[in-house]
Amino acid sequence: MDIIDIERHERGIVRVVMKHAAARNAMGEDLRGALLPAFTELLSDQTTRVIIIASALKDFSVGGDLSKMDTLADPKAGRRRMTSAHRLARVLLAADKPMIAEVRGHAVGAGAGLALVCDTIVMGETASMGFPFPRVGLTPDFAIAYTLPKRIGFARARQALLYSRSFKGPDALAIGLADDVVADEAVSATAMERAREIAALPSHAAALTKRMLEHAHNAEAVLDFEAMAQPLCFASDDFREGLAAFREKRKPNFDPGVA
Repeated sequence: MDIIDIERHERGIVRVVMKHAAARNAMGEDLRGALLPAFTELLSDQTTRVIIIASALKDFSVGGDLSKMDTLADPKAGRRRMTSAHRLARVLLAADKPMIAEVRGHAVGAGAGLALVCDTIVMGETASMGFPFPRVGLTPDFAIAYTLPKRIGFARARQALLYSRSFKGPDALAIGLADDVVADEAVSATAMERAREIAALPSHAAALTKRMLEHAHNAEAVLDFEAMAQPLCFASDDFREGLAAFREKRKPNFDPGVA
């Protein structure tokens, strides 16, 4: 059963489209099992420059598949499930390619966590992101206690997670949970527009910037990373092209062939 599609677009833009209708894109074993090899391949593919994560359904993802969690009372089974989920989470958290989440409908629990590993989140006006874990006696998973505070700050994240908050598009934009909120029918086009914008820029600089931002709360670590990253950029063809374009007062034409 095909539950994801891989769409390849111009300039190395790839759209990963979830379509597990039977589970409403719940982040269960089936969907994770399809996403892990797909992302592992895409993130090692030099022709892939930007990845959009989207859904063919009315919802982005409804989170964990509660219908299959009654077997997890055995701690060993619960541990196996978390270990499996963490394989995908770790691959996405370590991604050095820009990623964009295209969110319509509900992005709940681990589904919200999937959006939160992305660098840019585009939401529809009626879309919502929610963190219902306490309502079913659970704690956050899929690294949400790491990604959510980095997005909206520790105080807001604490309230969202302790009180099972959900945020509609405009509210998500107001607190920084979303980067763009547009009409529902414009979500895909806006995500693609953002992908084209970043795909036109040097991919090595984007990759290094993503790694640098991981040290954002440690000034010395940032300075050490700069000392490594900037010389690599100085030596690149893209820097030479960017500098020439600046001097010649024209738009740079960066090489799209290498990610």
